[in-house]
Amino acid sequence: MFEGSTDKFDFSDIEGRKKMGRNDEDAGCRMSSASGFLMVLLAIGIAVGVGLIVHFAGNQKELNCNCSCGPVDGAVTMAPGFLTETCKASAVLGNQQLCGLCPAATTAQPMTTTMQLGTTSTMVNTTTPPSPPPGPVRDTRLPTSVKPLHYNLHLRPEMYNNRPETFTFNGTVAITIECNSATNNITLHIAQQNLTATPTVEAVTVGEISPVVLSTTKDTSRQFLIIALDKPLVVGAQYIIRLAFEDKLSNTVLLGMYVSTYKDEAANMTKYMAVTQFEPTFARHAFPCFDEPAMKAKFDITLERQPQIISLSNMPLKYSADLGDGYIADHFDVSVTMPTYLVAFVFGELESVKKQSTNNVLFGVYTTPANINQTGLALQLGSSLLDSFEEYFNISFSLPKLDNVGLPDFVYGAMENWGLMTYRETYLIYTEGVTTTYDKELTAEVLAHEIVHSWFGNLVSPAWWDDIWLNEGFATFLSFLGVDLVDPEWDMMDLINLYVIQPVMDVDSVESVTPVYREAYTPDEILALFEIITYYKGCAVIRMMWFFLGPETFRKGLQGYLREKAYGNVAHDDLWAALQAQAIEDGKTDFNIKAVMDSWILQTNYPVVTVRRVNGGLYLNQRRFLLQSDNTTDFAGYSWNIPFTYTTDQELNFNQTANDVVWMAPNTQVYATDASISKTSGWVIGNIQHYGYFRVNYEPENWNALITQLKTDYTKIQLVNRGTLITDVWALFKAGQADLVTAWDMLTYLRHETEYIPWAYAANEIEYPTNMLVSRPAYGNFERFMQNLLEGRSLNVSLYDNRPTQERSLSRLMFELSCRFGVQACANQAIQLFNDWKNSGAMIPPDIKEEVFCKAIKEGGEEEWDYMFNLYVSGPVAEQSGALRSLGCTNRLWIISRYLEYILDPSKIRKQDAPRALATLLRNTVAFYPTFNYLLKKWEFIVVDYGLDVNSLNQIITIAAEGMYTEYDMNMIKNWRDEIHPDDASEFAGFAVALNRISVNMEWHDKYYDKVDNWLENFVRSGL
Repeated sequence: MFEGSTDKFDFSDIEGRKKMGRNDEDAGCRMSSASGFLMVLLAIGIAVGVGLIVHFAGNQKELNCNCSCGPVDGAVTMAPGFLTETCKASAVLGNQQLCGLCPAATTAQPMTTTMQLGTTSTMVNTTTPPSPPPGPVRDTRLPTSVKPLHYNLHLRPEMYNNRPETFTFNGTVAITIECNSATNNITLHIAQQNLTATPTVEAVTVGEISPVVLSTTKDTSRQFLIIALDKPLVVGAQYIIRLAFEDKLSNTVLLGMYVSTYKDEAANMTKYMAVTQFEPTFARHAFPCFDEPAMKAKFDITLERQPQIISLSNMPLKYSADLGDGYIADHFDVSVTMPTYLVAFVFGELESVKKQSTNNVLFGVYTTPANINQTGLALQLGSSLLDSFEEYFNISFSLPKLDNVGLPDFVYGAMENWGLMTYRETYLIYTEGVTTTYDKELTAEVLAHEIVHSWFGNLVSPAWWDDIWLNEGFATFLSFLGVDLVDPEWDMMDLINLYVIQPVMDVDSVESVTPVYREAYTPDEILALFEIITYYKGCAVIRMMWFFLGPETFRKGLQGYLREKAYGNVAHDDLWAALQAQAIEDGKTDFNIKAVMDSWILQTNYPVVTVRRVNGGLYLNQRRFLLQSDNTTDFAGYSWNIPFTYTTDQELNFNQTANDVVWMAPNTQVYATDASISKTSGWVIGNIQHYGYFRVNYEPENWNALITQLKTDYTKIQLVNRGTLITDVWALFKAGQADLVTAWDMLTYLRHETEYIPWAYAANEIEYPTNMLVSRPAYGNFERFMQNLLEGRSLNVSLYDNRPTQERSLSRLMFELSCRFGVQACANQAIQLFNDWKNSGAMIPPDIKEEVFCKAIKEGGEEEWDYMFNLYVSGPVAEQSGALRSLGCTNRLWIISRYLEYILDPSKIRKQDAPRALATLLRNTVAFYPTFNYLLKKWEFIVVDYGLDVNSLNQIITIAAEGMYTEYDMNMIKNWRDEIHPDDASEFAGFAVALNRISVNMEWHDKYYDKVDNWLENFVRSGL
């Protein structure tokens, strides 16, 4: 599954089913003591009587569930979820559209929900409304007494009346299981589906008698369906569980099986698709199943549809049959063995382009009809990447076809469903003269990320979600490597430092972060794993391992690991063992991979290595790096196995290999002998090409020598290391470990820098002083400082630019920075380009189009904003993302207010885009406080009714804190946090990160604001 960095992608861009409210004094359901007692009696009565209700209720019988609640004098506060659980018990296996918890109000608000019961005449319900334990239920693992072997799944969506709120789906599933240990019940997963017939269990093994189903129980807190039997299953015997089910097809939550919508402009009609997103724990929302990654099985899937649409699934279509009722049944080939989260189906009006890969895999790209002519790049790149990965792993792709489907509504960036990969449609679209260099890189990276999952994640899967970082960390690293194999001109193995390593190091520099490997039990804890540490720190430490093993040892180790574990499940120790064996075979015995890698994945943060020169060598020391610490911070307990590399002004060796590594053991000072090193002359630079996941600090004399080298001839230092010198010294400056003058003086060489990567590193670091100074008097001189660095830069960007990608990227960055920091020529050019485009259709060079849009919106008014909003709503897919980002650039308060209302209206802003839209406003100085106050006001609606998941909410919280630096700001965040219900507060890790960031910012202001103000004043005065 593909998500991305704080800029390129949104890790938390997920719409979740978790709904959490605020702990306002009047929020939630409350009732008097007497009413509470009666409610308990009612719940008990429901539990006893509901079997009779079900027994006698025929199909389509109605049952009303009424909840009346509100603040009452002398009220007893019921346990969170009590009323909902009571309603669930009364509904038994009904529609599950339960009465909701009452919102905060001053008067009681009665609610009525109609629930329909299927024909379940012999079913007995044994579920009683539990008193929820404190905190979330965490023992949510399935019993291992049985294992699934094969699913026979039939599914039919009812989605043809143009009223998506009424769409449903129904189906049957027959699951062949094998008994591992004697048991008289079978437990599998189910979400909110209604069972429409009594489950049966049939013995398959000859001589075994089929058990009788005594009862079924839904454990809603664990999402379990427990089938009680009259006799134990026999160890080694096989059985078939048969279940029939139905449910609503969601048109609000983009997980499980849901509706995706798009406008067919040619027909002037709204069209609907039914699509799926099952990772991590949402297959159970589409059909009852054993929804854990180790519960692998084969799938025989049949999808029923009307003839005007097509259906797709993981495997090729075997045959289609007319059912005679207006539906066609598409029968697909039986799948390979795989976990439920990789199952996928798509129903809709789609068109495709296809080509045969070198190894005869049919590679296809599907989109809505209007966009199919823009998929040539995805088709060519994707098939080339598939060929490259097959060659790299020396293992063929396991399936006969690989379809890639662009979806209008998709919560993640993309998903690696085996044989049927799904994407946000924009990632498969490329239009010459419209698509940016950046987005072209992104298309390649996303395709590579998903395709390589066919080996890492699909062929070999984690035994449990705590090792999902193996899937995502490897897919992230290998996506850059894969694109580099296909097109080395893009320099993706350099860009990985900028797009992946640096962003995660910024995040991983506070105490409140999590380690790469961490336990997770509940669906919400599992969902929270899909964030930047898992993807990007996982990638960073894997890249470091690739370096110290050597690329060939790494590759051969992976090949052996994948062959040995094919179609199985693993933990990270299995990988360490395979790579260690390969290292030993290749004669590399100076490290223990498990000891090395465990020090990186089991600890939070990373080290800073301090380099001290002496005549004839270097002393190397490590220490935990944090932006802020106090006397309670644990430094002694943190230490790493570090593969350190370095070069000197005499050697200038920036193409180092595993043979050049100096190993630093934990808690040990290391002395590296080198006769060429002098204490008083020259310089040394560590962490060559930033292969190691650590920062480097030097003595002042060495920093000064490096700055002098940059100012006199920066080309002597490799471009990635030029960038890391900037980012290291700025991180150390923020942490109080480097001098202010050193950090700011480092930037001055940029007046002469001609490469994209060092400038991009600097642009990232400049964001921090921008946030800290933008509302303070020193910002004027800071802007003048930036204008000085940008002086003389060309603002001419070609419409059709055939230069190398990084040259194009540098031109785009120079234009963006010039407009942002008040270079008037840039502003004038942007406004002229926008007006020419708007009035006469003149094309804007794609690489600067987003900045042109932003500048026009910032300088313009309602007319410009509405024009851009219409582009987002109905313009070309390739331009919608840029239009969305520019909408947040407005400085008009009333437009900001209106836009905030639009963001929470899915008919105006797609729900998948809401977190990004809010982030853009929070980063707009004028829009920040209106947006922040709106979030506080609408928080309960956003969480409970709108339904953003916890990852998106955490991202919003942390972005809100980026520019905060006062005690007042700190208290606002604390008050926000304290209003969250205690049972839910632990899931909002964003508050801890936000408070830590504000504390760092406060300390920076106290220590450095006046000094920075003086430095900038002196710089401007000097006219340098």
